[in-house]
Amino acid sequence: MSERRIRVMQIILNLRRAGAQEVVRTLTEYLASDNCEPIVCTFEDGPVRGDLERFGIRVEVLGPRRYGILALPWFIADMIHIRRTLVDLVRKYQVDVIQTHLLNMLDFLVLTLRRDTGLPIVLWTVHNVNFLPTGNNWLPKAKRLFYRLLYRSTARKVSGFIAISDEVRESAIRQIGPIQDKIITIPNGVDVRRYNVSAFDKEMFSRQLGITSGVRLIVTVGRLTEQKGHCYLITAAATVVSRYPDAHFLFVGDGELKGALQAQVDDLDVSEHVHFLGVRSDVPDILAVADLFVLASLWEGLSIALLEAMASGKPIVATAVSGTTQVMTHGETGLIIPPGDARALADAISQLLSDPLLGQTMAQAARKHVEIYFSAQKQADEYLALYHFLLQREVRTCLG
Repeated sequence: MSERRIRVMQIILNLRRAGAQEVVRTLTEYLASDNCEPIVCTFEDGPVRGDLERFGIRVEVLGPRRYGILALPWFIADMIHIRRTLVDLVRKYQVDVIQTHLLNMLDFLVLTLRRDTGLPIVLWTVHNVNFLPTGNNWLPKAKRLFYRLLYRSTARKVSGFIAISDEVRESAIRQIGPIQDKIITIPNGVDVRRYNVSAFDKEMFSRQLGITSGVRLIVTVGRLTEQKGHCYLITAAATVVSRYPDAHFLFVGDGELKGALQAQVDDLDVSEHVHFLGVRSDVPDILAVADLFVLASLWEGLSIALLEAMASGKPIVATAVSGTTQVMTHGETGLIIPPGDARALADAISQLLSDPLLGQTMAQAARKHVEIYFSAQKQADEYLALYHFLLQREVRTCLG
């Protein structure tokens, strides 16, 4: 094993621009070295593929799943086809380690590859405290129970679980069972080099959005879903705008709630101050012109967007969800408020808008904290150490 680089295949559901995809993008860039050769495999192409290929990372696109489990005969045929393709790829690249992201049912299919390929290591990554299906009607409840039983019954066969924060680790243990000896926390990291603390041309950027000059820009980055708590931020925005008429809120991302959120903006009569920018590839530039960053999430794993804002040296208001309290200290690197509390959001945003010096002091501390404890290099080093440890243990087991 020491005679060649470790070959690690990262398998992720899609290559859209989102948090887990950014984890894979950054991790593979930093893993690529004399010691490691990463490969990325996905079921749906997306813009992150271009980034990966520019780093020299090999990308394999399998195509999307065609059938769900309710169409059982076709579902089984689909799984057989996917498994056969993955077996071929593992053999083609002589893969040593597979690490999965967001696969759900396909996690269990990947685990079966060990039988036919001699693949020594399979790792499942848990990205969120709510990683099992959510919802209160009978179908998500049944799916949640089904997945929990599957995870519990197969936990002893997987090489290990990786949690992206301590809270995610504790959640996985509660939901799956006694896997303490199988799960390790490796926090997300961010490529600090991409985030420049000096501002770009804010006036030009504002004009591109049709915003008058001399405004203050409050940015949030995340999919437009229930998890991200955007409805509370919009309610808070109405209060903030009444206090600070020069405040403008930029929502970066897209999702199923866009229509509902736009209707809420219209109802609160703040459409001139709230701007939906959609999915963007220039997030570092947007953060560079921001006066303030807000994370309004109701739950998380460890928000990449939060780490990016910290790396950008921006004043931050964030909710006390998984990961936030691990990377931030209230009053030192930003303000932390309860999730789902629009009034607390409005008050915290107003506090930082009224006291720029306080915000900048905390922003500088946040950037230093990320550079030391949550850099992409530190993350990659911890993963590489884990891969080496597990492979050496596998060799000792085979010899013993």
